Amino acid sequence: MEEYKREIVNPALFISALKSSGYKSTYNAIAEIVDNSIDANAEDIFILGKQDASSGEKKIKSFAFLDNGKGMNTETLAQCLCVGYHEDVNGVKTRGKMGRFGVGLPQASIFVCDRVEVYSWQNGIENCQRVHLDVQEIKKENLNKLAAPIKSDIPKEYKQYINWKSDEKKFDFSTHGTLVVWSKCTKIDHKKWSTCVNHMSMDLGRKYRYFLADDSKTISMIEMTGLQYKKLLPNDPLYLMAPSQECVPDNVQILKANNYQSTEYNALTGFTEPMFEIYKENEQDPDVQELPIKYEQDDKIKEGVVYIKYSVIKEKYYSAVSLDTQAKPGALAFGKSERLADNIGISIVRNKREIDFDTFKFFDNYNVPDYRWWGIEISFSEDMDDAFGISNNKQSVDLKGLTKQAISDLLPEEKAVNVWLQLADSIKPTIKRMKDRNSKIRQEGMEQDTPEPNEASKIATESDRKNNSELQAPIMSEDEKVKEAKEQLENEGKEPPTENQIKQFLNAKVRTNLDFHKSPRDTFIDYSFAAGVLSIILNAKHPFYEKFVKDIWEDEDRRVPFELFIMAVMKSIKKQDQVNPNLMSELMSDINDHLKRYIWEYEKNNE
Repeated sequence: MEEYKREIVNPALFISALKSSGYKSTYNAIAEIVDNSIDANAEDIFILGKQDASSGEKKIKSFAFLDNGKGMNTETLAQCLCVGYHEDVNGVKTRGKMGRFGVGLPQASIFVCDRVEVYSWQNGIENCQRVHLDVQEIKKENLNKLAAPIKSDIPKEYKQYINWKSDEKKFDFSTHGTLVVWSKCTKIDHKKWSTCVNHMSMDLGRKYRYFLADDSKTISMIEMTGLQYKKLLPNDPLYLMAPSQECVPDNVQILKANNYQSTEYNALTGFTEPMFEIYKENEQDPDVQELPIKYEQDDKIKEGVVYIKYSVIKEKYYSAVSLDTQAKPGALAFGKSERLADNIGISIVRNKREIDFDTFKFFDNYNVPDYRWWGIEISFSEDMDDAFGISNNKQSVDLKGLTKQAISDLLPEEKAVNVWLQLADSIKPTIKRMKDRNSKIRQEGMEQDTPEPNEASKIATESDRKNNSELQAPIMSEDEKVKEAKEQLENEGKEPPTENQIKQFLNAKVRTNLDFHKSPRDTFIDYSFAAGVLSIILNAKHPFYEKFVKDIWEDEDRRVPFELFIMAVMKSIKKQDQVNPNLMSELMSDINDHLKRYIWEYEKNNE
């Protein structure tokens, strides 16, 4: 039956399928080429873009990648554009390498362009050899073999970069290295070089931050027409690195003088500090947590280790006191940074290179401002690839979040080897502790010596004044008002209250306050009417607050409307109380009784 034997793939159809391979972006495809350069022990990598202005608008028409790695011999070069090839050492995959499946160079190249040329040299650039792959040639002739390497000079337009000098460094690619040229480009996410550089900086700066931070590698982006040069700095989603793409001054007064802007590292202006610090529950704990993981592979239970690192905003960049403003940190320039917004999530790092970035359902909402102010990194070596389900193009991991129902449906032995569950047991409680830590810093800052009431109090007080609907206040001297205000603040745990806290109280007319001194068994909501000020007291230890209100209260954008709603309800009840004494206490008791029953019923239905 020899006549029925067929090649595994049809070259023309296969090359079309490869061109549609699922890279998330041009920059993910570019990362495959950078991976190869790092695996080749390159110290310096150039990403070269060429613009074409013939149509009147400058657009990128080609990319090239130049490195000073070890270069390829004839045999290696002959196979580098073949799918499934991987350079082994004595038949064993080299540890710590980026490559995994041997598809990166051809798959990434064909995704972006129709023609790729690879030039490589060892023992001097005069020994350069070339191979190429052309999509149209393969389709036209249904080719299943690539031409053998031939001796060749690199194209003239790239020779000027072999010995290139920037303001900081002299580069030398002449002894050994590789040049990959992408032409006939068909998929480029951003046509303008300036836009491309911005996105490439964020994407590649995050992927290769560890290599860039320890100065073991440089990655530079150069536009060939105008010779625009930019060295890539780390983009650290944990905000622990400096130099990096986003730094602040150590002196907060300098930050304030610059309108609270964060900038790229700049030693001359003092913008040299990372915004975050390592988070750990106890000072004696290690900076990086080792977490043993069990997982199933080929019907066998295997064990490995992952490493988890947590970071939180430094107190001086989050506290209202040190920042010297009552404005929310998220409303300040550094809090509205594009990079900070894009770095909300959890970073998955393999062999020092980021593979994926997402929430992975360890938390639910990108838009909660709290999530800007902490970072999480999960890292591992290639030994754990199967546990995380690394994709062949190293763009993603298979880490699927589970609902409560899905978890309850798992058998005990399935739970024991579910990677997401094992990570969640560590990550979810730590997220809560980091949020609580940040909330405490912010709350303490808001309670410092400012005589101004908060935003909700100011809105309610001004509205009531305009509409002549203020509560009827008892006739009291100023000393009597101060005395009652002081007593109320002391009851709330502010001992002794400051002069400005008393002023803030008296200026509010209506206010909300969290009480951390009550027990979970006390009522959720209470009130006082002292010195003509209606204080609405919420029990911060109550289950209703913990389960439903806490996230709203800690998100200042959602907190103000919530406070206004509570103020409107409570003020309406208080007005009736002035007509019918004892009505308010009866209604408050009724409200809390209903709330207690409702919570009990809710928890019973959601066990």
